[in-house]
Amino acid sequence: MSTPVSVIEILGPGCWRCQEAYRVVQHVVEQAGLHCHVRKNSSIARMVELGVLATPAVAFDGRVVLSGHVPKIAEIRELLGLEPGGQT
Repeated sequence: MSTPVSVIEILGPGCWRCQEAYRVVQHVVEQAGLHCHVRKNSSIARMVELGVLATPAVAFDGRVVLSGHVPKIAEIRELLGLEPGGQT
């Protein structure tokens, strides 16, 4: 399955919350069979560039879609358009 998102970044300093956010996103991508790259990024410069004020943050192709909490599986699925809204 393909998705219009080609790169998903997990932005944060590498704390357990950032690692868990990466794990959740990677799980959704693998389970859905999506063809996109999931990357961890701990660069402060990149976070400033994207305007991230709270971590962990998740960005789709350079656009921050959530920040400040570890996402739930359903939340990531919804953001990727894999399931209808309202189920976070």
